[in-house]
Amino acid sequence: MTLLLLLGCAPEVALFGPGLHQNVRVADAQLRSGGIRPGKGPEVSQVVRPQPEVLRGDAGVGLSGRLAPGGVALLLQAKGDPDHWVLPADGYDFVVQDELLFGTQLEFSHAIQSDSVTLRLAATDDRGRVGPITERVFQLLPDAPPAQLLVSLAWDAPVDLDLHVETPDGIVIGAKNPNTVEPAPGQVLTPEEAAQGGYLELDSNEGCILDNLNRENVLWSVPPASGTYRIYAHLFSPCDASFANMEVTAQLDGELLVRAAATQYAFDSREHPRDGRAPGLLLATFKVP
Repeated sequence: MTLLLLLGCAPEVALFGPGLHQNVRVADAQLRSGGIRPGKGPEVSQVVRPQPEVLRGDAGVGLSGRLAPGGVALLLQAKGDPDHWVLPADGYDFVVQDELLFGTQLEFSHAIQSDSVTLRLAATDDRGRVGPITERVFQLLPDAPPAQLLVSLAWDAPVDLDLHVETPDGIVIGAKNPNTVEPAPGQVLTPEEAAQGGYLELDSNEGCILDNLNRENVLWSVPPASGTYRIYAHLFSPCDASFANMEVTAQLDGELLVRAAATQYAFDSREHPRDGRAPGLLLATFKVP
């Protein structure tokens, strides 16, 4: 009831959906519009962050702590994100009995362009009064091989999702055609030969044999062809999951060209034909000059 009163009194508008536009998502929290406005409310008295270094696309990054007396919920926002999250407290701390505990898991977008993410945290009471902001910095580790053009697809559920990239000359790179270089008749490409064009680095969760990487990259270590590229996601199998949120990015020489997100459901694996003519759901297009 306390949380419902808090949300009802707060001036921000509650948002729906998984928050795919945010660089950091917060499990079991509600997304609300706008930034955190600090005031004279209760403080965040303790923050426990066991994993200060993360990869882009990491999920399940733990965050916990305590709210000072009067605090009933935690507000969280990554610097640069347009909106913030409201996380209700879990219950009283048996050690510090007048303070409430909080705990959650963070998910970091694989579209983050900086080398670090600053997370802003503040407590709020049951009247919506927000306290001072506490900050914690997460360092981003290198997560992809060097590439002149890098197209990445990441998702948040144990499903067999396939990345397909259609090149300007109509070649579709994906699990069934992992590179753009045609081998000589009867020959198999060496890794060095395959790297002379665009190639799929890994088929994650292939056949529902879960590696839990939940990410696929198509990359060019040589200059890519000029023209329009199309990015598709094909839910080959839901692997007993009901849905998956996904995010795709394309970067040219480290600069973000496009970012898009979507959700696919188990029934979508029956909607998309599994042949080269229909590589799945079109997520984004971009141009290479």
